Amino acid sequence: MLLKGIFQHTKIPILSKSLRASAIRQRVIANNIANANTQGYRRLDVRFEEDLQKALRKRGVGGYETNERHIPVGRPAVARIEPEVYVPNDPSDASGVNNVNIEYEMTQLAKNQMLYIAAAKFAARNFDKIRTAIRGRA
Repeated sequence: MLLKGIFQHTKIPILSKSLRASAIRQRVIANNIANANTQGYRRLDVRFEEDLQKALRKRGVGGYETNERHIPVGRPAVARIEPEVYVPNDPSDASGVNNVNIEYEMTQLAKNQMLYIAAAKFAARNFDKIRTAIRGRA
């Protein structure tokens, strides 16, 4: 209960979701690349960052749940955001076989890798801050 309270009041839950979204996106992009020559394959994408930005902008009623069976009043909208795999509405036929564009997918792969590394570094810094708070400075 104490650890749950500590971690809920840090950026760690958001960073955890971001890391999970990057891992899912990595698999989706790899799947798109693997199916680049598959006739009729429709590329997939992951929706997360846009939903997270919307949730962070919203202001809700304040409050906390003391039991997981309570009605979710005051639960931050961020807690409900999850990465979602979807088929984008992209009618283009980039390769002549399907709508997978290898150059675009490789660019997305590099971008996703940078996002993952940044989120991992921020999470490590947050854990370092918690560790310092627990130990104190020597």
